[in-house]
Amino acid sequence: MIKLTLITFVMLTFATVSLQAAPAKKLRVSMDNQLVTFTSPPLLKDGTWLVPLDSFCKQLGLKVEYPAGEKIAVICGNGKSELCVPLQFGENVLKIEGIAYTEPVHVAEPFGFEIYHASVNRIAVIRPEQLAPEFTLPALDDTPKHLRDFRGKKTLLYIWGSW
Repeated sequence: MIKLTLITFVMLTFATVSLQAAPAKKLRVSMDNQLVTFTSPPLLKDGTWLVPLDSFCKQLGLKVEYPAGEKIAVICGNGKSELCVPLQFGENVLKIEGIAYTEPVHVAEPFGFEIYHASVNRIAVIRPEQLAPEFTLPALDDTPKHLRDFRGKKTLLYIWGSW
Protein backbone atom coordinates (compact mmCIF):
# COMPACT_ATOMS: atom_id res chain seq x y z
CA MET A 1 0.00 0.00 0.00
CA ILE A 2 2.79 2.44 0.79
CA LYS A 3 4.64 1.69 -2.47
CA LEU A 4 1.49 2.28 -4.51
CA THR A 5 0.93 5.65 -2.85
CA LEU A 6 4.53 6.73 -3.48
CA ILE A 7 4.35 5.80 -7.17
CA THR A 8 1.07 7.71 -7.54
CA PHE A 9 2.62 10.78 -5.90
CA VAL A 10 5.64 10.70 -8.23
CA MET A 11 3.41 10.31 -11.30
CA LEU A 12 1.12 13.17 -10.22
CA THR A 13 4.14 15.41 -9.61
CA PHE A 14 5.48 14.60 -13.09
CA ALA A 15 2.08 15.30 -14.68
CA THR A 16 1.83 18.66 -12.91
CA VAL A 17 5.29 19.71 -14.11
CA SER A 18 4.50 18.78 -17.71
CA LEU A 19 1.30 20.91 -17.68
CA GLN A 20 3.15 24.12 -16.87
CA ALA A 21 3.48 26.69 -19.65
CA ALA A 22 6.40 26.33 -22.00
CA PRO A 23 9.00 29.11 -21.91
CA ALA A 24 8.26 32.04 -24.20
CA LYS A 25 9.83 31.94 -27.64
CA LYS A 26 11.56 34.83 -29.31
CA LEU A 27 9.35 37.57 -30.70
CA ARG A 28 9.05 37.50 -34.48
CA VAL A 29 8.10 40.76 -36.17
CA SER A 30 7.30 40.88 -39.87
CA MET A 31 6.59 43.73 -42.25
CA ASP A 32 5.59 43.21 -45.89
CA ASN A 33 5.91 39.45 -45.25
CA GLN A 34 9.61 39.91 -44.43
CA LEU A 35 11.06 39.12 -41.03
CA VAL A 36 12.33 42.26 -39.26
CA THR A 37 15.82 41.98 -37.84
CA PHE A 38 16.98 43.82 -34.75
CA THR A 39 20.44 44.82 -33.53
CA SER A 40 19.46 43.53 -30.08
CA PRO A 41 16.78 40.90 -29.50
CA PRO A 42 13.28 41.94 -28.35
CA LEU A 43 12.51 41.32 -24.67
CA LEU A 44 9.49 40.01 -22.82
CA LYS A 45 8.96 42.11 -19.67
CA ASP A 46 5.92 41.63 -17.43
CA GLY A 47 4.01 39.91 -20.24
CA THR A 48 4.69 42.73 -22.73
CA TRP A 49 7.04 42.54 -25.70
CA LEU A 50 9.59 45.34 -25.99
CA VAL A 51 11.61 46.04 -29.15
CA PRO A 52 14.88 48.00 -29.50
CA LEU A 53 13.72 51.52 -30.31
CA ASP A 54 16.45 52.55 -32.77
CA SER A 55 16.41 49.45 -34.97
CA PHE A 56 12.59 49.21 -34.97
CA CYS A 57 12.27 52.84 -36.07
CA LYS A 58 14.87 52.27 -38.78
CA GLN A 59 12.81 49.33 -40.13
CA LEU A 60 9.73 51.59 -40.26
CA GLY A 61 11.61 54.41 -41.98
CA LEU A 62 11.51 56.70 -38.95
CA LYS A 63 14.34 58.52 -37.21
CA VAL A 64 15.01 58.76 -33.46
CA GLU A 65 16.63 61.62 -31.60
CA TYR A 66 17.47 62.00 -27.91
CA PRO A 67 17.41 65.78 -27.31
CA ALA A 68 17.32 65.50 -23.51
CA GLY A 69 19.63 62.52 -23.05
CA GLU A 70 17.86 59.73 -21.20
CA LYS A 71 14.72 61.72 -20.37
CA ILE A 72 12.95 61.76 -23.73
CA ALA A 73 13.17 60.18 -27.18
CA VAL A 74 11.64 61.93 -30.18
CA ILE A 75 10.56 59.88 -33.19
CA CYS A 76 10.12 61.74 -36.46
CA GLY A 77 8.87 60.68 -39.86
CA ASN A 78 11.22 60.74 -42.82
CA GLY A 79 10.15 62.34 -46.08
CA LYS A 80 6.33 62.30 -46.36
CA SER A 81 5.46 62.73 -42.69
CA GLU A 82 6.72 65.69 -40.70
CA LEU A 83 5.10 64.33 -37.54
CA CYS A 84 7.33 64.04 -34.45
CA VAL A 85 6.27 62.04 -31.40
CA PRO A 86 7.95 62.37 -27.98
CA LEU A 87 8.31 59.28 -25.78
CA GLN A 88 9.19 59.61 -22.10
CA PHE A 89 11.85 57.38 -20.58
CA GLY A 90 10.36 55.41 -17.70
CA GLU A 91 6.84 55.62 -19.17
CA ASN A 92 7.10 54.53 -22.81
CA VAL A 93 10.83 53.84 -23.10
CA LEU A 94 13.00 51.65 -20.89
CA LYS A 95 16.77 51.63 -20.95
CA ILE A 96 18.03 48.07 -20.43
CA GLU A 97 21.76 47.35 -20.63
CA GLY A 98 22.34 50.62 -22.49
CA ILE A 99 19.67 50.00 -25.15
CA ALA A 100 16.36 51.89 -25.39
CA TYR A 101 13.34 49.55 -25.63
CA THR A 102 9.66 50.30 -26.17
CA GLU A 103 6.40 48.58 -27.04
CA PRO A 104 5.92 48.45 -30.83
CA VAL A 105 2.53 50.15 -30.55
CA HIS A 106 4.10 53.37 -29.14
CA VAL A 107 6.10 53.78 -32.35
CA ALA A 108 3.75 52.32 -34.97
CA GLU A 109 0.31 53.77 -34.21
CA PRO A 110 1.12 57.51 -34.23
CA PHE A 111 2.52 57.15 -37.76
CA GLY A 112 -0.46 55.18 -39.11
CA PHE A 113 1.08 51.71 -38.98
CA GLU A 114 -1.14 48.98 -37.64
CA ILE A 115 0.05 46.07 -35.54
CA TYR A 116 -1.63 42.73 -36.02
CA HIS A 117 -0.96 40.14 -33.29
CA ALA A 118 -0.75 36.86 -35.19
CA SER A 119 0.13 34.91 -32.02
CA VAL A 120 1.62 35.41 -28.58
CA ASN A 121 5.14 35.80 -29.97
CA ARG A 122 4.48 36.93 -33.54
CA ILE A 123 3.31 40.33 -34.78
CA ALA A 124 2.96 41.84 -38.21
CA VAL A 125 3.38 45.54 -38.90
CA ILE A 126 1.10 46.82 -41.65
CA ARG A 127 2.05 49.98 -43.51
CA PRO A 128 -0.65 52.67 -43.77
CA GLU A 129 -0.71 52.52 -47.57
CA GLN A 130 -1.54 48.79 -47.42
CA LEU A 131 -4.63 49.22 -45.24
CA ALA A 132 -8.07 49.27 -46.81
CA PRO A 133 -10.07 52.43 -46.13
CA GLU A 134 -12.26 52.09 -43.05
CA PHE A 135 -15.98 51.75 -43.70
CA THR A 136 -19.13 50.56 -41.93
CA LEU A 137 -22.02 48.67 -43.51
CA PRO A 138 -25.23 47.27 -42.01
CA ALA A 139 -25.55 43.49 -41.60
CA LEU A 140 -28.77 41.67 -42.51
CA ASP A 141 -30.08 42.37 -38.99
CA ASP A 142 -29.20 46.10 -39.36
CA THR A 143 -26.31 45.97 -36.87
CA PRO A 144 -23.35 48.03 -38.09
CA LYS A 145 -20.29 46.04 -39.14
CA HIS A 146 -16.89 47.75 -39.35
CA LEU A 147 -14.13 46.50 -41.61
CA ARG A 148 -11.66 46.67 -38.70
CA ASP A 149 -13.74 44.02 -36.86
CA PHE A 150 -12.61 41.50 -39.45
CA ARG A 151 -8.88 42.26 -39.31
CA GLY A 152 -6.89 39.03 -39.36
CA LYS A 153 -9.87 36.96 -40.54
CA LYS A 154 -10.53 35.75 -44.05
CA THR A 155 -13.34 37.96 -45.31
CA LEU A 156 -15.29 37.97 -48.54
CA LEU A 157 -16.82 41.27 -49.60
CA TYR A 158 -19.68 40.67 -52.03
CA ILE A 159 -20.57 43.94 -53.71
CA TRP A 160 -23.26 44.38 -56.31
CA GLY A 161 -25.28 47.15 -57.83
CA SER A 162 -28.54 47.45 -59.73
CA TRP A 163 -27.93 50.48 -61.88
